[in-house]
Amino acid sequence: MQPEKKGKLSSLKEQCLRYFTPREVANLHSFPEDFQFPQDISLRQRYALLGNSLSVAVVAPLLQYLFAEPT
Repeated sequence: MQPEKKGKLSSLKEQCLRYFTPREVANLHSFPEDFQFPQDISLRQRYALLGNSLSVAVVAPLLQYLFAEPT
């Protein structure tokens, strides 16, 4: 969608968009479904921690390859 006025940015709500939730980001990183943050971790900290994490689905095969016996 285009902003109403030239040079003015429209909000996410106006564009019918939203941010991913921390659970959705965790799903994209292949975290287990039962993974939960401790209650004292703020929403901002959750996004930061997830943003600094690596995808389990990518790292696990790489580690298996790295530590595999050469054939």
